[in-house]
This record gives sequence, structure tokens and C-alpha cells, in this order.
Amino acid sequence: MEKQPYYIAIANGEIQSQPDVSPWNFRVFANDKEIQSLRELLNGMNREDFGSFWRAHVPAIPYHEDQNNDRYDDYMMAVYEKIYELGDEDARQHIKKWRNDV
Repeated sequence: MEKQPYYIAIANGEIQSQPDVSPWNFRVFANDKEIQSLRELLNGMNREDFGSFWRAHVPAIPYHEDQNNDRYDDYMMAVYEKIYELGDEDARQHIKKWRNDV
């Protein structure tokens, strides 16, 4: 399968095929199967973020004991790993710098 460019906005989980549709953070090159895999990771991240929203309204559950937050973090790491794998040189350099800063 031939790879196509896609433009990823992390905050809202958007994947666009055109760079001028909305603001984006990373450009990746992916085939249909690879972009579907990234879409599933972004959807999982969004799902766990929504679950964390409800926990935020229950002060008796601390952030560090919230399973949704843990799963959100896992999805986020997987998203960045996938972007590193599929991304252009700018994407890889940004993620590499982030890894070194952590």
C-alpha cells in the first residue's frame, strides 16, 4: 500500500489529509492500515480523557489513583510512539527532543 501524508492535531485528535484544513502538530506518512491504527489510539486517548473528566468531579478520588488517567497516559505514549514511527523528520526531532527533556 502506498503511503500518503496526514496532518495530526493531538489536542483534538484530528487527522487531516490536507495541511490547510485546520492547525496541526505533526505530519506523518501512512497507509490505510497505519492511519487506522493511529485513529484507534487517538480515540482511546479521547475516551479515557472523557472518563477522567467525570473523576475530576469526585474530589475523594485523587488524580494519581484514577485508572482513566493511567490509561490516558498509556494511550498518549502510544500515540507519540506511532507518530515517531510514521512521522517526518520534524516530527521525529520534536519527539526526540521531548524524550530527552523528560
